[in-house]
Amino acid sequence: MSDPGFTVVIPAYNYGHCVERALRSVTAQDYPAFQCLVINDGSTDDTLDVLARLRQAGECFDLLDQANAGLAAVRNRGIDEAKHDWLIFLDADDEMLPGALRAFATAIATAPQAAMVIAAHDSVFEDGRVRRVTPPVIPDNPEQALQDYLFKRFSIANGACAMHRRGFSAIRYRPEMRQTEDIPVFAHVLAHYPVISTRDAVARIYKHPQSMRNDIAQAHRVGMTLEQVIFEGSGLPQWAQALRARYRGKRALSLVKLCYRGKDYAGVVTYWRQALAVMPLMALSPRYLRRFLISVVRR
Repeated sequence: MSDPGFTVVIPAYNYGHCVERALRSVTAQDYPAFQCLVINDGSTDDTLDVLARLRQAGECFDLLDQANAGLAAVRNRGIDEAKHDWLIFLDADDEMLPGALRAFATAIATAPQAAMVIAAHDSVFEDGRVRRVTPPVIPDNPEQALQDYLFKRFSIANGACAMHRRGFSAIRYRPEMRQTEDIPVFAHVLAHYPVISTRDAVARIYKHPQSMRNDIAQAHRVGMTLEQVIFEGSGLPQWAQALRARYRGKRALSLVKLCYRGKDYAGVVTYWRQALAVMPLMALSPRYLRRFLISVVRR
């Protein structure tokens, strides 16, 4: 059986200061069949200049330039432009580890029917700490796999997962979602296709305050509509609706944590009350009740 081919898509928006690290980590992969595709999403910094310099220096990659449309639109274009069947979306502020593509290929060889491979990765924090995040064995039962993902028994990091293009045959990323746009897609794939994991680490994921993961304004724009997108807009089977109310509470509590960390105390109060309506025991637990009471005073 021939080696699977990979397209690594690097979305780049105002990441001129670090896109070189991401790109070189891909082009240095010792693997026979892969494409490095960088999509510049209307950057206003020196991202294009950096990429031009790298190309002149002999780095081999494909470059697409477009007006700013957001991460979801970039991912969709990457799917359309990819030359290979397996796609990896690597954020421009992260990097692949040596041997990453071979690790993915080895995992795929054990389960050719799989539509997604979730790998281990290293989370790198601003203070220099590094934490290895290793996925568990993904349940063969799609109901259990989806439940485990939605309720955070395992996580999926872009850059540390590879998805076969057939997983996108009935779903795409929602361009109006400028944050958490990957969650409905991951949910859809877990509910409909075999998914496997590998303990091999394939990426370094950098944690920093400027990351879109910590953008409170974007989190507010998405808010509780994420629940609707997952359970009504991602083609989940009917059995998945049994998870919806519980997920609503979990989503609200996630927003409580994010808002509290960002000192958005009004947001804490709003989302805590929504969580209380569906998960009263969890909302009234000391860690969440304390955040709520502090926020009531400080808002």
